[in-house]
Amino acid sequence: MYPFRRILIPTDFSTASEWVFDDGVRFAGSTNAELVILHIRMTRTSQPSELRFPADPKLYEYAEQYELDALRNRVKHANASITTRLVVRQAPDPGAEICRAAVDEGADLVVIATHARHHVAHLFIGSTTLNVITNPPSPVLAIRYGIRKRTGLKRIVLPIHPQQMSRPALDLASAIATRGNGELHLITICEAADQQRASEHLSEVGASLSLPVKTATVRGTMG
Repeated sequence: MYPFRRILIPTDFSTASEWVFDDGVRFAGSTNAELVILHIRMTRTSQPSELRFPADPKLYEYAEQYELDALRNRVKHANASITTRLVVRQAPDPGAEICRAAVDEGADLVVIATHARHHVAHLFIGSTTLNVITNPPSPVLAIRYGIRKRTGLKRIVLPIHPQQMSRPALDLASAIATRGNGELHLITICEAADQQRASEHLSEVGASLSLPVKTATVRGTMG
């Protein structure tokens, strides 16, 4: 899983998709990974084989190649050694198709933008991104459109459940922090009566790692 060897970046060639592209390039460069650029041609739910916006296939191919060339130029300016590849698929549900593509391509990481398209309830995530992070086929880096650009992951916050622990997430966060000389913060949200036990649990988790960590318990209710 890590270091990442193949990173999938879904794009609809929108401003939000372009916003996160540089983060995908940075990750690919740091681990010598291949960038797989995924574009999904939207089809009708009632007729999955029928494009939602019918057009000559050559027109789609021309537009996709044009956008791919523009993205590849951005990659070359950042790191000429990164390999890029375009994958085009058709589906009525882009979220589910992104998950299927990640599995088919053997992606180690999915980098995706969070931006709304349809519903107010998804204002800060976006329905497609929500579908991907709800049942992820691999680690997902969801980046909110419009936030300040960062040059690296220097401070990683990992929530730890008071009664459970996700070892894969812990190991991944630890590996990224170690490789990038970053800080790892472990945090638990719990009721006041559980704070002492939660604090001890965090200390045990931190002691199991090979890098220094910072821990904190926050009084509240797990959502």
